[in-house]
Parts: sequence; structure tokens; C-alpha cells
Amino acid sequence: MSESTSGGDTATLEPASRRPRTTGTRLSRLPGLGTVSLWALLVTPIVLALAEALRSPRLNYWDFWHALSLTTDANGSLDPSTFGRLYNEHPIITVAMTFWVDAKLFAGANWTLGVATVLLALVTYAALWSMLPEKLTGLPRLAVLAALSLLVFSSAGMDYFGAGWMGIQWFVGIAPAVVAIAFAHRGRTVPAMLLALIACLGHGSAFPVWIALVLIAWLRRDRPWRVLLPLVLGLGVLLLWRLATRVEVGAPPAILGVDTYFGSIVTVLGRTWAASAADTAMVTGVAMLVAIGLTVVDAVKRRGTASTPQAGNSSGWVGLGVHMALAAVLIGLGRGRFSNVEGLSARYSIIGLLAVGALLVLLAMRAQGRVQRYLVPIALVVGLSTYAVGSTSAHIVRKGYPGQPVLAVAMQTGATAVVKKMNGYPENLDKYRRLGIYPFTSDFTLGCGEGGPELGSRIDVASVPVITAAIPKGGDRTAGFIESPAVTGDTTLTGWSFVGGEQADCVVVTDGSGTVAGGGAVGLPRRDVSTEFGPITGRAGWEAVARPGLEDGLVFVSREGELYRLGAQTDGKP
Repeated sequence: MSESTSGGDTATLEPASRRPRTTGTRLSRLPGLGTVSLWALLVTPIVLALAEALRSPRLNYWDFWHALSLTTDANGSLDPSTFGRLYNEHPIITVAMTFWVDAKLFAGANWTLGVATVLLALVTYAALWSMLPEKLTGLPRLAVLAALSLLVFSSAGMDYFGAGWMGIQWFVGIAPAVVAIAFAHRGRTVPAMLLALIACLGHGSAFPVWIALVLIAWLRRDRPWRVLLPLVLGLGVLLLWRLATRVEVGAPPAILGVDTYFGSIVTVLGRTWAASAADTAMVTGVAMLVAIGLTVVDAVKRRGTASTPQAGNSSGWVGLGVHMALAAVLIGLGRGRFSNVEGLSARYSIIGLLAVGALLVLLAMRAQGRVQRYLVPIALVVGLSTYAVGSTSAHIVRKGYPGQPVLAVAMQTGATAVVKKMNGYPENLDKYRRLGIYPFTSDFTLGCGEGGPELGSRIDVASVPVITAAIPKGGDRTAGFIESPAVTGDTTLTGWSFVGGEQADCVVVTDGSGTVAGGGAVGLPRRDVSTEFGPITGRAGWEAVARPGLEDGLVFVSREGELYRLGAQTDGKP
């Protein structure tokens, strides 16, 4: 007895207050480095997409102006009678309503639509998250979620977040369609039908959701009415779609063949890994089509052998893949008449990105052996590589940001030729003014800072120093150049300038007496200028526009409140 109580067992009888404290249990509950890293990777693309929307230009552009003009009356009121028209061969009812609300409540701000697109993308991502199988746990689950985040919020989709009108056009169709698939994945037929109807009011890419819902219900072995209902509703939507008023688009600009349309179809899917390489996009697009087809075949076989209807339920992911493949077919057939590589346009990127997400999750569900062991790195390679490839598209989108103020000045000054060139639809300027859309707001400015020159104000030309394309010896790295052959109104003026090696704060155009007649954008990338003049800003470019009728105008730039006039054109252009 004494031996048993004096040996190693005595330690277990020692009061807890006398035993040394340990943090081992608490530390074991803390997430490991891998978990923290994957969570960070999951959140980062979402934050970056939101940041992109917030830093995007205030002024809207492109289809925002067109869609708003098509769906409002002369006074800028929403006109429901126009909802029966198709725009680019698909409805834009929810798009038009969103644009109109943005115009009425937020002065038509582009960044507002970008933020709304991020929110719709979050809804899409949440729907994908909800469909993940419970058996996918731990780091593999986190890795797949991180990859899905990198896909939904990919840099390839910066067109959606940086150009908010583009994001709204696509996500008011895509987001409810994906949520509908998520509901159908769990057998919730009625909400799935309602969301599918809403999706089809926004964009043509949502239409294949009906076929996806039929397939999902059949794979789940749902009751016959759950299979037939989406089929009947889908046919009804198709009939209404075909009866809608169509806008004539003209004859195709090229001689077409079957291969033309096929190339356009596969590039929609393949651009995920080839933003500008057509051949690579076609090869990867074909590979994705084949992979989606194989998943359908596999799902059909499993349906016949599964012991219960819900065994290994992958129906939603198969349906999502089929939806994206059919959307690519619709886009390819509709746009292939323009080019066999029409699918390389960044506006179609979400189709391929969601298709990749569906294939990745299906791989994770079927993974065995080595594939299962290496699922984490596989998911990370897929997610990060698509995000990296998308940087090419993101660069193109951001390149257009600095020039947007030119359109704002053109609208304000009535420079209709420039407005038309920048897709602002000059015939609707009065409507925009009545709606109070920026730039027709009280806070419009040329950007020269408080007390700086504005449209209609006057500059004392004689008191402003003149700078040229040459930097004087011992100078402070200040120079500028007007590239346009003449400073006239209603045309795009271009050039470059830097003050003390830094970019200007604003550019102003006046008439000969110094009355401000225009302005524009500064900070445009000009690598040629920085290469020519050494260590100066790489964003020395400027663009400007002035009111119609201006002749022999003058161009000024400002830096920290100091004005400089650009001298006459001389040799010295880089």
C-alpha cells in the first residue's frame, strides 16, 4: 500500500493548486500557421475587391449611360414600358432599376455600383460555401474556400469592381442564379425557382440556370414535379425572351464558319488561364468543356448506384458547371459573329472562374490517394494562378481610371464630339443634367484645390511662368509639352508635364484672355517621359478638353497651388 502511494501515482493525487500551471491545452486550441494563412488568403481578395471599387473613378462610363438612356424618359424618370426590350440580346430590367436608383440616390456614382457588385459577389461566394460537403473538413476545406475566394473576387474580375456598371450587369444575373442552384442543391425547389426568375430579369447568362435546376433535381431523385417545374418555367422564360423587342445589330463583320463560333465558346471558359493568349485559351477552354462533360457522366453513373438520393450529393456543383458551360455556349453563339476569340474579353471572366470553382470542388469530393493528400496545394495553385493571370485584365481596367475626368469636363462644357468618343451619349446630356448625375452636381471641380481655377474663372496669363519641353541647366526638373497640334475646343488635347519631378495636380485650358474654358485629367502613365528625363514621376501625362469653338487656347498645369503655362510646341517630345 505504501509503495503504491509513494511512487509515480502520488503525483495524480496532488491538489491542483500545488501543480504547476500549463498553457499547453490553451495553445493547442489556437489555430496553427496554416489555418491562419488560409484564412488570410480567403479574406484578402474580398478586401482588395472592395478597395478597388472604392478607388475607382467617380464618374460612370460606357453602358451605364446607354442603359440609362434606353430605360428612362426625357425627364429622367424610369420608364417601365421599355422593360420589354432586349439589350445586347438579353433583358436588363434589374440592371436598369439599379442604375436608376444609383442616379437618383448617389448622383450616378461609379464606385457605388462597384461596392454593390462586391456585395453581390459576397452573396455568390456564400452560396458556394453553403454547398461544400460536410465531409470536407480541416485545412483542405479552408484551402478550397480560399481558392473559391480567389476565383469569385479574382483580379480577372476587376472589370466588375472597378467599372461598377459592368459588375452590376453581370452579377444581378449571376448572383441570384448561383443562389438558386444552392437552394436546389438542398432540395428547396420553390425559392430556387423564384431566384431563377429574378436572375433572368437581369442578364442572359442566367438563362441556363433552368437546365441546371432540372439536372440537379433529377440527380437528387427529387419528386417529378421538382424536375418538371423548372423545365416548364424555363420554356416560358425562353418564349417571353423570343417575343421581346430586339435591337437590330447589323450583319456580321466577317465571313463565319462553325469553327468561328466554337473558338468563341471555348475562349469564354479558357480565358481564366490565358487573358490574352488565344491559342492557350482555346486549349484550356476545350479541356474545361471535356472536364465538365465527364463530371456529368460521372454524376449520372453515381445516381444509378447510390444507396440513397443524398449519398455524396454533388448535384449543385455539377449543375453549376453545366450552367457555366451553357452560358459560354450562349455567349459564343451570340458574340462569335464578331470574332472567334470574342471570349477573351474580360467581361466574360466570371463564367470561366465559376466553372473552375465547380471543377475544383468536384475534384475535392472525389479525391482519393495522392490527390486527397495534396488537395491543399492543388487548391492553392488553382486559386493563386488564376488570380495571377487575371492581373493582365486588371491592368487594362486601371489604365483607364485617370482619364475619366476628361469625360466629366466634356459633359460640363458641351464638347459633344469628345462625349460621343468616350461613349457618353451627348444626345442625353440634358437628361443627365435633370437627373443631377455627376458631373452635373454642385461639387464638380477641375481638381486644382480650394481657390484654384474653375470653369468660367479667369487667370492672369502675364503673371504665370512658362515652362517648355526642355529643363534649363540648374533647373528644378520642371517641364511640360503640348502634343496636340493646336489647342482647340471639342477635341482631346494631350501632353505631359512635371513640376519638381512630380506630376501636376490639375490641367486647365483657357482662351487667349485667360478665361477658363476646359480642363481634364492628370497623372496618366507616361513611361516614355520618365525614361527620357530620368528620376521623375512615371505619371506625367495629361489629357484635356475645352468648350466647342475655342481657338488658339492656352494650357496650364498646377502643382500645390502654383500655376505654370505650357509654352508653344517645340522639339523635345520624348
